[in-house]
Amino acid sequence: MMATAIKQKKPLVESARKPAKIATATATDKGPKQPRKGKSTSSQAAPIGREALLDAAVREFSQQGFDKTSMRDIAAAAGMLAGSIYYYFPTKEQLFLAVHEHAIERNCKRVLRAIDPTADPWTRITQAAEGYLDCMLNEFEYASIIIREFPQRRSPELRDALTEHRRRFEDIFAGLVDDLPLRRSVNRSYLRLAIMGMLAWSYTWYKPTGPDSPKAIAQKLISLIRDSIHPT
Repeated sequence: MMATAIKQKKPLVESARKPAKIATATATDKGPKQPRKGKSTSSQAAPIGREALLDAAVREFSQQGFDKTSMRDIAAAAGMLAGSIYYYFPTKEQLFLAVHEHAIERNCKRVLRAIDPTADPWTRITQAAEGYLDCMLNEFEYASIIIREFPQRRSPELRDALTEHRRRFEDIFAGLVDDLPLRRSVNRSYLRLAIMGMLAWSYTWYKPTGPDSPKAIAQKLISLIRDSIHPT
C-alpha cells in the first residue's frame, strides 16, 4: 500500500537544553549576557530560533562539507556567540543529524502533498517524483546535505541514524512502486532504487536555465521507465 503519512517518531536528535534567550555575537562578548536590573531590554536582539539555527547550519555544511565546518562557523553564520550553540546541540554530529533529519522531513512532506491518493499508480509515482524534484532542485542547500553526505563515511552511530532518516523517505517510494502494475519478473526493489537514483542525481546536472523545469524532468524520467515496462 502507498504511504500516506509520515509516521511520528521520537526525534533522533534532541537538544541538550533550550535557553530562554541566546545573545548575538560581538567582537568582545565572552558569553550570553543577562540584562541589568532596571534596564530596558527592548533594544536587545531577538533570540535565535531552532529553525534559524538549522538554516545557518545547512548553509555552512552545504558550502564546506561536514568535516570542514566547525561549530564556530555555524554560530557565526547564525549570529550567535560561539558557546551559545552548545545550548542547543552539544556536538557537531548531533547538529548535523538534526539538519539531515530536517532535510529529509521537508522532502517527505513535499512529496506527500504532491500525491493525489485517488489517482492511478503511475500518476501517483509521477506526482511523487515531481514533488521530490521540486524540493531537491529548488532548495540546493538542503539537497546537498542528502546527496553529498553519504552515511558510509561516518561513525557507526551516525551512519545508523542517517540511514534511518533516509529509510523513512524511501518507504514512501517503496509503497508507490509496490502499487505499480508490473510483470512478475520485474524486481521492485531494484526499480525503486533506479527511480530514486535517477531523481536524486539530477541534482548534479540540472541547470535552472535549461529547457525543462523540475516538474517536466520528473515527468520525462518516469515516462522513460513506464514506457519501457509493459505489464502482461
